[in-house]
Amino acid sequence: MITPLPTSSPANVSRQGEANVCTTFDGPHRYDQEYLTCVEALHGDEAGRRRAWKAMEAGSAWYHGAPVAFDFLPRCYDASEEERFAAIAHTTYGILRKVMERYRTDPVYAAQFRFDPRVRELLALPDPLPEPLPMARFDMLYHDSDGSFVFCEFNTDSSSGMNETKEALYALEQAPSWQRFTQAYSVTNDVERQFEGWVRHFTALMKAALAARGVELSPTAPLPKRPHLGIVVCLDSPQPEIGELEAFVPLFNKAGFACSVFDVRELTFDGETLWGNQALAGPSNVALDCLWRFCIVVDLLEHWDEVQNFIAAIAAEKVLMAGSFATQIVHDKQLFALLRQPATLEFLTPEEQAFITAHIPFTAFLDDPSLDLEAVRSHPEQWVLKPTDWYASKNVTAGKECSLPAWNQLIDQCLTNPGPSPYLVQEFVAPEVTPAIPLYGNPEDFTASPQPFGNLLGLFSHCGDFGGTYLRQGPEQVIGSARAGLVTPVLWVEPKA
Repeated sequence: MITPLPTSSPANVSRQGEANVCTTFDGPHRYDQEYLTCVEALHGDEAGRRRAWKAMEAGSAWYHGAPVAFDFLPRCYDASEEERFAAIAHTTYGILRKVMERYRTDPVYAAQFRFDPRVRELLALPDPLPEPLPMARFDMLYHDSDGSFVFCEFNTDSSSGMNETKEALYALEQAPSWQRFTQAYSVTNDVERQFEGWVRHFTALMKAALAARGVELSPTAPLPKRPHLGIVVCLDSPQPEIGELEAFVPLFNKAGFACSVFDVRELTFDGETLWGNQALAGPSNVALDCLWRFCIVVDLLEHWDEVQNFIAAIAAEKVLMAGSFATQIVHDKQLFALLRQPATLEFLTPEEQAFITAHIPFTAFLDDPSLDLEAVRSHPEQWVLKPTDWYASKNVTAGKECSLPAWNQLIDQCLTNPGPSPYLVQEFVAPEVTPAIPLYGNPEDFTASPQPFGNLLGLFSHCGDFGGTYLRQGPEQVIGSARAGLVTPVLWVEPKA
């Protein structure tokens, strides 16, 4: 049975040698409170909520056949917090680059990772581009009340969340409460650096590599004469929702590419050229010069026989790809079990070691013989179970959600039948709780009072540069789209002169 989050959460258990992480909610951030005051001054802004939801229904951010749920109350940060988030993203990126390089050059270190043999095969494929980690998102439980944070996972290659945030921002702008707030404050957002910013980084990364192959990138050339970029996905739906990727097609076209979206299983390879056949967006039946890999490795493994044309073209170095398979070293959650180990800490600087110790929660393979499994069994409230590789919070269980017998039964199941991904046990850290005005499209949403929701903040990194934020909220201990989660617009705020 799922336990709703209380209005305040107890401080998390201490890690050895560290102070407790404070999760007590003492009230919203200053600007959040002032935005909430604007909503309250309009008696809850029912008309604004209805307009916002209609805008979301008309937009391109849909999930499982419905508009993405979002928070009518944005999170508001100032310039100093923006600088801090950028510094966190930069430090994290630097550490992960070192881990990827050590995996590539040290077989003993690489052997610690429990990868499927097919994944090791993918990791061994060549990557001719100079940037091994072009896009990433670092998800963390950030506590506004004291600035503390711990990471919960790293994601690579896909832009997941950017379009949801953009559409939710546009929806908010339709509301009188937005207009009232922006009379007193100047606000900016992350849309430009997330969309146009990613296209700029991708273009800079590809331009030299394409030129070395005699392919010119020119925004003035006719579309058929341009290098063709394929955004490759793996979506198991007869009518896949690709609004997020369609938004990138005109931006890449403007940058000098011809751009299409393809299901990775529909590509064909003739030994020299990778062909994109039936496009989901953009031109079909085209020779592909470069790729942005939006599909994650777990999907490739699930459809292994169907993606061999794609893999063969990469192996033969006949197409350039941003998001090489080596990013799986970062994307796979087992990295959390290895970051705190001496084998990793020894090649990091003292400052990086301190960063890892402070911000990576204790994580171990569930079947690790050195793990005190009896302590895990006896104290479910202190732990989270998760597979090493999946997404959308699937198969992730917080012990606080379970009775003691159910928790132990789940542990037994994960040990005896882990499926394609081994299970990890990770120290539980409660999300900070702040007010939310969730809009799911239900009639009662338009007049309901603010509710306490937990927060999960993602920091995008584009080739090491800060690419903005992706904030999700939820009413449960694990936050995700499969658990009544919301996307929450983030605003950068400063008072008007």
